[in-house]
Order: sequence, then C-alpha cells, then structure tokens
Amino acid sequence: MQDIANLVETTPLVSIVGTGGAGKTRTAIEVGARLLERFPQGVWFVELAPLNDPSLVPNALARALRVQESSGRSLLDSLIAFISGKRLLIILDNCEHLIDQARVIARSLLRECQNIALLTTSREALGIDGERAYQIPSLSVPDRVLSANEAIGYGAVALFADRVHAAETRFELTDDNLKPVLEICRRLDGLPLAIELAAARAKILSPQEICDRLDRVVELLTGGRQASIPRHATLRAVIDWSYDLLSRQSRALFDRLAIFRGGFTLEAASAVCTDQTVLPNDVLESLSSLAAQSLITVDFAHGTTRYRLLEATRQYALEKLKERSEMDALAQRHAQTYLQVAVRLDRDWYCASERSWFLEAEAELDNFRAALEWSLGESNDLRRGCLLASTLARVWYSLAPIEGRRWVRLAIASMPEETAAGDCAQLYIADAELCGALFQSAASLGSAEQALRLRPALDDLQVARAQHAAGSALAAVGRGSEGEALLQETLAAAESLDNRRLKALALSDLGTAHSRRDDLDGARRFYADALALYVSLGLERPAASIAGHLAEVEFEAGDPAAALHRGEEARAGHAATRNRRSEAADLSNMAAYLVAMDCFDDARAYASQALEAGRDVAAPVLVAFVLQHIAAIGALRGPNWDQAAMLLGFVDARLQSLGAHRDYTERQERDRALAALQGRLRDRLDDLMQLGARWDEEAAVSVSTHTVF
Repeated sequence: MQDIANLVETTPLVSIVGTGGAGKTRTAIEVGARLLERFPQGVWFVELAPLNDPSLVPNALARALRVQESSGRSLLDSLIAFISGKRLLIILDNCEHLIDQARVIARSLLRECQNIALLTTSREALGIDGERAYQIPSLSVPDRVLSANEAIGYGAVALFADRVHAAETRFELTDDNLKPVLEICRRLDGLPLAIELAAARAKILSPQEICDRLDRVVELLTGGRQASIPRHATLRAVIDWSYDLLSRQSRALFDRLAIFRGGFTLEAASAVCTDQTVLPNDVLESLSSLAAQSLITVDFAHGTTRYRLLEATRQYALEKLKERSEMDALAQRHAQTYLQVAVRLDRDWYCASERSWFLEAEAELDNFRAALEWSLGESNDLRRGCLLASTLARVWYSLAPIEGRRWVRLAIASMPEETAAGDCAQLYIADAELCGALFQSAASLGSAEQALRLRPALDDLQVARAQHAAGSALAAVGRGSEGEALLQETLAAAESLDNRRLKALALSDLGTAHSRRDDLDGARRFYADALALYVSLGLERPAASIAGHLAEVEFEAGDPAAALHRGEEARAGHAATRNRRSEAADLSNMAAYLVAMDCFDDARAYASQALEAGRDVAAPVLVAFVLQHIAAIGALRGPNWDQAAMLLGFVDARLQSLGAHRDYTERQERDRALAALQGRLRDRLDDLMQLGARWDEEAAVSVSTHTVF
C-alpha cells in the first residue's frame, strides 16, 4: 500500500493489476484512505463492475462525484468542467470489462485536468502513456516453519487466522496447527479471496482437513504432477471446491444471483430466483450459507440489507448460469420484478420519506439499467421495456434526466404497433416531464399535448400529470393564460385525488406563472401554500426550491433583507440534500441581494462561493450571472471601474451567446451598474465593454478573482 501511495503522489495514472480475488479493490480503497489529506478536494471511488454498457462509464463517474447532467454539453465535458483545477484522486474500480472506454475517459481527464490523479484496478493495464502498472503481490507467506507468534506477522497467515476465528471463535493459531496453516497459505499462493474461501470451511473442518482437501484439488489441476499453478487457476480451483460443497439448492441460487447488477435485496432474490429447485422460504437460509462461505457479501449501510457477489464470484456464477440455459427466463423474471419495484417507487414518490426513496432508487439504478438493456435495448420484451422506461420517469427526473430521456425516446421509437394507447400516453408524459427537468419547454409541451390527445386511455392521475407538464411548459414559452388554466385544472385534480405532493407541484408552478406576469402577491400566496405542503410532507429538496422562489419574490417586492433571509433558508436546504447546482443559484441570488443593500464585502464573499460552485456544476449561465454581481460591486464601489466595465461587457456577450435572459434580480442590478459606469467612464464605456465581450470565461474569471473590487 505504501508503494502504491508513493506512486500515486508522483504519477498521474497508477493501475493496480492482478487476477480476480487478489485484493485489488480493497488495496485501492485503503490507499485512497491513506491519501485523503494529500488531496484537498477528496478521494472518489467509482465502481464499474455493475456496468455492461461502456457508454455509462461517465454516468458512473458523475454519480460518484455528484455532478449533475446538463442538456447543453456532454456528460464528460460537465465532468471535466467540475474536476478541472481541483486536486483530487479518482479510483476507477474493475475496469477490465470496459477497458476501451476506461482508457478513453482516463486520457480525457488527464489531458484536461492537470491536478488530478487516477488510480485504477483491473486485470490488465490501460496502456496509456505515463501509466505506472503495479502488479499486486500475493500476501506474504513464510518460506519455513516458524513459531505461531512469528508467522502471524505474515499477511496470508494473519488473514487466514482472522477469517477462521470469525467462523469459529475458539480457534487460535498455535505451534501445533501452524504447519497446515502455512501449507494452506502456500497452496493458495497468498491470494486473499482464495484464503477467505478456504477459511470459511473452518466451522466444519480443521486446518489439517482443509489442507488435505486442498491437496486433492491441486492434484486434480496438475494431474498429480509437481507443477506451479497460475494464480487465476488457483482461485478458480478454490471457488470450484467451495461451489461443489454447496447443496443443490444453494448452487442453483448462487448461479441465479449473477443476474443482479450492483446488489439485491432478499425480496428481489426471492422474486427472481425461486422455483421448484429454490423455494421462497429457503432463500434466506441459502443466502446466509453463501455469506458464511464468503461467496457473497452483505451490506447493512443503508438501513435495508443488501447482498452482492464479488466480481470474481459473479463472473463464475454467470458461467454456471449460462450452462444451466436459464439466462432468458431469469432475465425475464428480473425485468418483471424491477418493473414492479419501479411501479412502487412511482407510487411512493407522492408519499414516501424523501431520503429513503432516494436511497432505494439510487441503489437499484444498475438493476433498472440491466432490465432496460435486456427488454428494450436487446428487444427481448418491448412492451415490458416501454412500461419500465415510462414508470421510471420520477427516478430519472431525480437522478439522471438525460439518460432517462434517452431510454424513454428509445421506447417511443420501439413501440410495437399494438401498443395500448394508455402505454403510449405514459411514455409521452415521461418525456414531457424529463424535458421539463432539462428546461426544454417546447419539447415538453409537444409531448404533453401528445399525451392529452390520448386522454380517454388515461386515469385521473395521469391526466393531471400531463396537464401539469403542459401548463408549466405553456407558462414558460410565454402563453401564460393558457398555462395557468391547465395548472388550475391540475390543482383541482390533485385536491380531488387527495394527492398533496401533486397539489404542491401545481401551486409552485402557479406561483412561477404569477411571478412571470409581475403579480407578486399572487406568486407569494401560491409559493407559500406550496412551501407549507412540502414542509408538512417532509420533502426537503422541493421545500428548499420554493424558499428560493419566495426569496426572488420578496426581492422584486422591494425587501432585500427578507429576500436574504429566504435565500439562506433555500441554501441550507439545498446544502443538506447535496443539491450543489441549486445551492450555487441561491448563493448567486444572495450576492445580488447584498449588492442591492450596498453590503459589498458580504456580497463579494457570497459571489466567490457561488462562482466556485457554479463552475463545479458546469452551469455557464449561472457563472455569467455571478460575474455580473462582481462587476456590479466594482461599478458601484470602485476603484477599478475599467475592469468592471469589461467584465460587464463579457457578461452581456456571454448571455447572448447562450440564449439566456435576465430575470428581475439581474435586470435591475445591470441597470444600476451600467448607470454608475456611465457616470464614471462616459465615452470610454462602450469600448471597454466591447473589449470584455471578446474574453472567454477563463479570462473573465481570472479578472474577477484577481481584481480588487
């Protein structure tokens, strides 16, 4: 670990390579923990084992780093924008099955982000210039018989003794049992997973008996000859031995568990893997047996117990599953089970605890992807795939809207001719909601209208969702009266259905619609009602967003102090729910409120935080607004008015190129700053602003950071 840590500190790319079960992942995690203090922006672990689709590698990175998708740029570009300039370490774990894409991503990150380090684990090196490949060694085994006290200082012996003690608490390493223990560790070439699998037998076998059986396993491999065995063959032989000792039922369950990606629950295993061979009532006992023998791992970290196969054992189980010719039948049951999970999450979105809902949705994301790949991507069950894609709309909306829209649009393009009208309409509703999440209002409106044309096939909740999407989109594209009418219909439907979250959504969007037409009292009333509902439902994320909307209303009403109070309420809520993009927007708005109050030092501090956060989440419009706040501070306070004018010129040009418009907060601030600059600079102002218009974002940020305003 120290050797690898030293390499990471001096080389931008280090790859830990070795056979399955050699301990690459555990080593990488421990190295990352040792180096935490050396990387101010953190050490980030990215698990690639559950992925089958190479195109999802950037999604796994974004999920780990909490980088949100942006419709205006590729996810890789957003990641680069977030990472650039930071000193951090990224661990890419289990790259071997996605080696080409991992290589592309690593090259891009290292080329664009000079301060980062990458640590990968794989069965082979990436093969990139400058890479240092570290072949992970076996755990150490003494080459001669020592005393038990001396032998325990060797890694392989210590691991075996620790795992045997976990299985049989009365076990102690002594001089009497040392010889077979050393022989076991030598036979297994110090491979950690092989040692764990062998040690798991200590409940029913003594070390000598384990050693004797390993001798027979090795004889089978070598045909009785004295020969060294490749490490991967050693591990395979020990897994074979462990597998052969399982009951017929446990073997069948173990094989079938390979269908899961990223882990599974007891309920899912019971639903997917049971039949006449594996009975539902016996699944828990079999899982306990597999865990006791180190063939699966158990995770209690998130409240609900989840199980998973290590990648080495999953690949083994997958081979056995294919030999059984059960893949298609099992994949079908897997897709049906996760459709049911999606239906429940969709239903519970309106009433469940926000944090527990998010935890479950995120934990099952890889299984949802697997079900979609089989049913929709491989066209094995298009109807089920279409239903799954549409039912996951709320999950995609919350976690990965761009990826979700891609699945939904694939489903729309793949719908069989006989698809029921209601199923078609659900897909259009999902597309409308996901386009709305990405601020693509025209596209959202088109899909919502498609859904409403199929209204007779929809139930009342689906109609209300389509009306809500259409009403929000209409208000956003300037057809406010039509939008408000549909939102009022949504509100009435929500009250009729006694659906408080849908009611809060409608109230919130009615508040936005009234704000757009300068009805501040109406906006305040609708927002306040929505906020009260969200608070009563315990929904922190939307409550924080409504607080932010109320801050803008208070500011437009002429009360910046009240706006600042609401803005801090929003910021705290977004920080608590790790919504970095919204937190950046809150900080930006608070800077503007402080500028309006002539509290320039505080405004500058908030703007600096907002600038860092806005660049982290790759939000160019937000970054431009923050730079305007800094320009306004310079214009109103000085002494560097020339730089303030150029910075304002950059902001004007940048917003125009992005097709973005200023709301009231930014409009009034620009007017005030421009008037101040005209009074100071007179005829020079236009030339200075045109000069700033030619800057790029890096130049503008540099000026804003290094100029005294």
